[in-house]
Parts: sequence; structure tokens; C-alpha cells
Amino acid sequence: MKNLSKKIFGALLLGGLMMVSHAQTTTVSGTKDFAGASLGTSCDEGDENQAPVVLVKAGGTVKNLVIKAGGGADGIHCEGTCKLENVVWEDVCEDAATALGGSGTTMTVTGGSASNGADKIFQHNGVGGAVSISNFTVNGSNGKLYRSCGNCPKQGKRTVSISDVTVNGTLKSGMAAVNKNYGDVATIRTIRWKNWSSSSTSESNAACIPFNGVTSGDAEKLPIAWDTTNCNVKKSDITSF
Repeated sequence: MKNLSKKIFGALLLGGLMMVSHAQTTTVSGTKDFAGASLGTSCDEGDENQAPVVLVKAGGTVKNLVIKAGGGADGIHCEGTCKLENVVWEDVCEDAATALGGSGTTMTVTGGSASNGADKIFQHNGVGGAVSISNFTVNGSNGKLYRSCGNCPKQGKRTVSISDVTVNGTLKSGMAAVNKNYGDVATIRTIRWKNWSSSSTSESNAACIPFNGVTSGDAEKLPIAWDTTNCNVKKSDITSF
């Protein structure tokens, strides 16, 4: 990952919070508390090759940041183990955050919210790594909350833990998508989901959808799964409101 410079082209103090626009990626090493400031670059929603707004180096922590609407680009990239605490994505562009770290690394998301992730909110690319999402809120119209990469050139097992999440909007293609053939595991607990129906067979009510992942082309979607090795979730883990 190229380490892009942090050239600032605009800043506006509004309502006591610093509204900041960066021309390029901001790199974070160690712990950075943005104290509620907004940060953004640009957004081309159809471009999967956009640079991230923030690149978090291994071991880094980002706190109290707002990724502003219209400036979300490819969100936050985590090179290894990282923590994203109370981050708000006003309007997801390509992805909210991507886990790139390999075996033994974890991208931990606690608190915060995301709105309108048309395809997915969290992308998991690093083989052998883990993602943990808790105390998070989903707003607006979204594809899915989490996707284990379906067609990365390098594939292998990935794991995700999702707990204490409130779905206050919609997830048209389920909460989590995992690759069954690579041994992915999604563990999902304590979900509050607006208008969720335990009797519905629609993807928009699915907690976990397995795929057969590939190294190129399109992954093969499999039937919705409940209480399996790959989809460790029961309907009793979800509460409708």
C-alpha cells in the first residue's frame, strides 16, 4: 500500500467541530483521536480502486471520527490489527472499512454507525485474519454489513464476530456473506433488526449467506444458512423491533 501524503486543502470550524477535507489519504500510526472531526476526500461509488480516506498502520487505533458524506472513497484500510472506535460513516462510498491483515490480526470495530453502503459496509480481504463488530448501528439502505472477499487472488479462511448490532435500516443482501469452501466462520449474536421477520426466506432477512469463493470471476451464492459451521447464528439471536 502506497503511503500517500496528507495534504490538507480545506478546514472549516463549524459548531465547535473541525470539518476537514484532505486531498489524499491520511495515515494513522498509534492512536489518533479525531475528537468528532469530519474527514473526507472524494467518492466514485462504482470504483473499487479508490484510495482510502484513512490508512491505519498495524497496531493503530482511530477514535471519534466522522467520514463525511460525499467524501468516503474506499473508507478506512487496516493494514494489520487495528481498532476503529466510535467511527461514523455518514454515507458509505465504496466500503466503510477494509481488513487487509493476515493470520493473527483482527480489525475491531466498536461503536459508531454507517449509512447507505450500497454493496457492503465492511470488506474482509486479509487471509487468516479476523473482524470483530460490536455495538454498531446500521442506518439507511445497504447491501450487507460484512463480506469475506468472494474473488480475491489469494483465498483462505476468514472469521467474523458480530454482536450487539442494531439494524435501523435495511440489509438487502443479508448481514454477513462468507465463503463456505474456504472454511469461513461468522458468529452472530444479540442483533436488533427493524422489521425483521423470522418466517421470511428473503435475503433481506438473512443473517448469513454462504458462497463458494473463487480467485477470479464471480463467487457462487449458496442457500441461506442458519446454525451451521460457517454460519454460527440462530434465529433466536435476532430480535425484531
